[in-house]
Amino acid sequence: MRHRIMAVTAAACAALGTLAIPAVAGASPARGGSDLPAVSAAAATASAGRPAVVPVVRVDQVGYAPGAAKVAFAMLPGRVAGVRFTVTAGRRTVFRGVSRDDLGGWNSRYRAVYELNFAALRRAGTYRVHVGAAVSPPFRVAPGGALYGRLVDNAVRFFTSERDGADVVHSVLDREPANLTDARAQVYAAPKYDSNDNLLGSFRRIGGPVNVSGGWFDAGGGYEKFGYTVSYADALLLIAARDNPRGYPTLRPEAQFGLRWITKLWNPAARVLYMQVGIGNGNASNTIQGDYNFWFLPQREDRLNVSRGGNPGPSAYYVKYRPVFEAAAPGRPVDPDFAGRYAADFALGAQLAGRGPAGLRLLSLARSVYADARTAGVGQILTTYPHDYYPGSEWKSDMLWGAAEIALADERLGVGRGRLRSDLSAAARWARAYIAQGHPAGGDTLNLYDTGAVAEAELLRAVRQAPRHGHQAAPVISPRVLVNDLGAQLRTGEALAAGDPFGAGARLGASDAAPHAFGLWVTGALYRAYGGSARYQAFAQQQLNFALGGNAWGSSFVVGAGSVYPRCMQSEIANLAGSLTGHGNIQLGAATDGPGNPANFSGLPAVAGMRACSAGSYSAFNSPAAAYEDNVVSWPSVEPADDYTAVSLLAFALGAGGSASPGSGAAGLG
Repeated sequence: MRHRIMAVTAAACAALGTLAIPAVAGASPARGGSDLPAVSAAAATASAGRPAVVPVVRVDQVGYAPGAAKVAFAMLPGRVAGVRFTVTAGRRTVFRGVSRDDLGGWNSRYRAVYELNFAALRRAGTYRVHVGAAVSPPFRVAPGGALYGRLVDNAVRFFTSERDGADVVHSVLDREPANLTDARAQVYAAPKYDSNDNLLGSFRRIGGPVNVSGGWFDAGGGYEKFGYTVSYADALLLIAARDNPRGYPTLRPEAQFGLRWITKLWNPAARVLYMQVGIGNGNASNTIQGDYNFWFLPQREDRLNVSRGGNPGPSAYYVKYRPVFEAAAPGRPVDPDFAGRYAADFALGAQLAGRGPAGLRLLSLARSVYADARTAGVGQILTTYPHDYYPGSEWKSDMLWGAAEIALADERLGVGRGRLRSDLSAAARWARAYIAQGHPAGGDTLNLYDTGAVAEAELLRAVRQAPRHGHQAAPVISPRVLVNDLGAQLRTGEALAAGDPFGAGARLGASDAAPHAFGLWVTGALYRAYGGSARYQAFAQQQLNFALGGNAWGSSFVVGAGSVYPRCMQSEIANLAGSLTGHGNIQLGAATDGPGNPANFSGLPAVAGMRACSAGSYSAFNSPAAAYEDNVVSWPSVEPADDYTAVSLLAFALGAGGSASPGSGAAGLG
């Protein structure tokens, strides 16, 4: 749906500026607003001949669970004494409130943002919030399963739409088999790139062929496959599948599809780990081209004529015959981010497979790759080529994650107590190392680059499930230490949210705003599930609100979630095979970045073959720090990615289950 702004009449603007409004049940607490000057209708609509600034209302367009905190936001041209608002169901008013809670200015047009609190509304239904003539999009109040269950299915469908290889699902965006050449791919020495991501020199073949077919494309604007991102995304899917064995029929098969590709990337006999298939960037002269030189459906890569005199010719050789890169030379230790994440995937697969040959084989793979980690003198970790695609730096959380999942697999498969205790102790050691790093102001929280929150929760699960007897009754690490560190990560998010009227727990304008919001919601849900207090519930809820429409732009950042969401994504598959109207054959479930640095939107080029698409008008809601565009060229806002969608999927699965993982609770914390 195209973003809409409702017109506001002079009478409505006068209502916004009313002084000394009596208190109304359900209104937000006053914060020194009773002595604010009134704002006249003229001032609210136009000033010095400038165009009128139209008040707008922002809301979580998916909705709220009955017991959740419920807030909307009124964006106004200036401060007022109080904001009257109503919540309606159809033509019936079900809630009235007044807010004097000015959260601060947003930009030069919207100098005041008011929080509208309607937590007392608990009855299931579909509603809108009204402030004068400004009306929010519709939203629901309903149990978590009704709100988020469909969104889990949508997120799974996104991964299905991103499948590579022969095993595609044609009914999803007309997908066809693609990159079949990956079944006999060649291995090349590590490439070198300059600071502008231009390839230096050429490629040197060192091995092959290897079968690296299958897997998921990394993101919307290219068809490379990265072990760093897929291992993270698949682990989140595997956790959701494990904890919801009967909830989502397509989830486990899709998670196992991803796992099958990961198993192709680790050869325990040769001790070689493959980390990347394909290149995004070629060289500056375009004598070697990469995926980003082309905009077409993935099956076209197999059909490229790369012979001399062909079209596009030899420059596209590495687009058709995609290079494979190793994380380290065979037999040499690999960077710990890869070892930890791949081990987590294999061990989660073992947990799903259970006792039997398949589970034992996967647990053996987990142990072998984990043992190959290089954990001394690590320095800058390897993630992708070029490195600045995903400039990771933190890796202790990955080692914790891998060890925690191995311990859980031990418990599931019934290994000896001595081995289990050893694996739990390894996880505890890495948990202490991760916690010792701290969570400084402005630091990171759960996302692709810092997996600590999920890793700690998985260790909590393993400690809780571990058998205890005799002198081994004490856990390897106090559960309270882990729970407290989850709280510390939430406080890091709270500190980042301070001063932001919409309470986003990430630095807007940096990157990954939406996935960080989902990550904080997941962290809050896990914190509560394992016995944490209710202190962060409202903050965590607002992170979900932000990602689903409760933000300055009034857009959800997940396709199909709410009524206003990206429809012009930088996704080759969505752009070329799907509808550009936001309805019909769209890439449901795709999660995007959201707002980005305004400087990143300057001079964005179209690529030959791209279907032009631009939706909505969001510039009035940009700030000096953050901008949002729904335009196919606008990768900073609307390029979907595996890691974004995976963390949104886990968030929705937790929300659908009442924000708590199965089998968890407050009991048993040390």
